[in-house]
Amino acid sequence: MGVFHLMGLGRSPGAIIGPITYLAHRYQRWNDDDKKFFSGSGEAAHREKGQKTGDIQALVFFTTKEVLTAYDEVNQRDFLSYSFIDNRAGFLEEKPPENGQPMKDVLRTFLKKELPGICGGRQKCNLFWCEIDLRDIKLTYSRVIQVVAALRSVGGQGKEMWANLTGGNNVVNFALQLAATLSGDVARLYYVQAKNRIAEMSIRFTSEEDYWVELPVMPLALSRLNHAILEVIQS
Repeated sequence: MGVFHLMGLGRSPGAIIGPITYLAHRYQRWNDDDKKFFSGSGEAAHREKGQKTGDIQALVFFTTKEVLTAYDEVNQRDFLSYSFIDNRAGFLEEKPPENGQPMKDVLRTFLKKELPGICGGRQKCNLFWCEIDLRDIKLTYSRVIQVVAALRSVGGQGKEMWANLTGGNNVVNFALQLAATLSGDVARLYYVQAKNRIAEMSIRFTSEEDYWVELPVMPLALSRLNHAILEVIQS
């Protein structure tokens, strides 16, 4: 059983591709530190057999209509990705950036290259798009929580979920944190950081040092008040 990564998707390609290349690098290398990094993932039976765990089964993107269509209807203009540097994984490379492109095209190009390294031998990894409206906070919270609840209910034990808090904006990232806290079903919260402007523009991770930042998941016991909040959000 692989991991479902929940992500806010904005206009920065590196916020999505970067952590995937970092995870693929560690998954392929698989030294003692990497084994420890992935040790909390997967089924106990797989870990006991020494099998790799932490592979990606699917990506779930929470994003806006503007990002999905690459067009801003309100302002009647293209809504493309930010310019990015097509660097080698693990290297900070100063070279001319690529011009902005529709995010779907950028993801299609680079996910085809990078996902096979972390898909655990699968022929394909699934991608899901969940449209949100950053002007409608209630809708955003509702859709994030509904996705978490749906994945929790799959099969006998649900799906393992990690949440990437790097992309998108504060609304969707707070919604992901809220869902993790109230549900207790998100195994890992993380974001990645860039040490300078060149690293920030790079589509792949540039250095292992100080790149991956783990955030504690502190689930709350669901009181009547918590249940009431969830019901209001989902109604």
